[in-house]
Amino acid sequence: MKLSPAVDLYIQRKRDAGMRFDSPTNKLRSFLRHCGDIDLHHITVQQVTAFLDGSGSMPGGWIGKRGTLRSFFDYWTARGRLKSSPVPTSAPKTTQSFVPYIYSRSDLRSLLDAVPRCQRKSACVMSEATFRTLLLFLYATGMRLGEALRLRLMDVNLTLGLITIRDTKFYKSRLVPLGPDIKGLIQQYLHQPGRRNQHYHPLFQTKSGHPIAGQVAGTSFSRLRRIARIERRDDSYFQPRLHDLRHTFAVHRLTEWYRQNADVQRLLPALSTYLGHVDLSATQRYLTMTPELLQQANHRFERYACGGADER
Repeated sequence: MKLSPAVDLYIQRKRDAGMRFDSPTNKLRSFLRHCGDIDLHHITVQQVTAFLDGSGSMPGGWIGKRGTLRSFFDYWTARGRLKSSPVPTSAPKTTQSFVPYIYSRSDLRSLLDAVPRCQRKSACVMSEATFRTLLLFLYATGMRLGEALRLRLMDVNLTLGLITIRDTKFYKSRLVPLGPDIKGLIQQYLHQPGRRNQHYHPLFQTKSGHPIAGQVAGTSFSRLRRIARIERRDDSYFQPRLHDLRHTFAVHRLTEWYRQNADVQRLLPALSTYLGHVDLSATQRYLTMTPELLQQANHRFERYACGGADER
């Protein structure tokens, strides 16, 4: 079996199972370009290793590519198209697993204060109002960037305070309720001069009224972060990302529940559903233990250990 049809069929099977599979698809297409359309059983460990080591891959990227290729070759090995997988069994040693950056409220204020300086150039495709609204929207809803940028005005019901997210990561739609503050912010944003406000137009749009590309938003945020002087001071390979606003939303929400003495165990499934996760295990990786969250959890445990009323 040739590599090209093997890749196509594997991707199609994954998508038929309900997976978006965008990132693994890009890795497999890249591997196909690297090897050429050769027979599966002619692919060597040396070719796979050269692909994994290419383009100055950091350990995290190396492991991601290896995981994709391992699953791909295991799939065809299990179906008798290969005798064994050519994927190397060992991976580079890493000093730590990836930990998302949780923005403090001070960080968030610094980011918002820096927006005018970040977007002052006429060449910026996003207006200052658009970028500021997008940042607050992502933090307030915990939405994925791609979900937010795909929103059309027909998906936004400000009367009911609901947003319909279509074509999610697992091709399932969901409703996201809006709080009064973010609802008011969107109402204000929709009255910005020069906007195109037909029902099929994007909610977040460029100065010319077109959808905003994810790469544009990511590049703008990297510039904003540098202007605001927000950076990691640990050994992480990555600086704070735009996607970390989603992690921040989850951690801040959980911290607030602890502070309010709410039944966190009962509310966690609601948080998972709100974030669009299929199960609680997907939500757990978002709940990084920050000092503030740890303090609130410790207070809860102390009340329980001392015989307080809170035993939930």
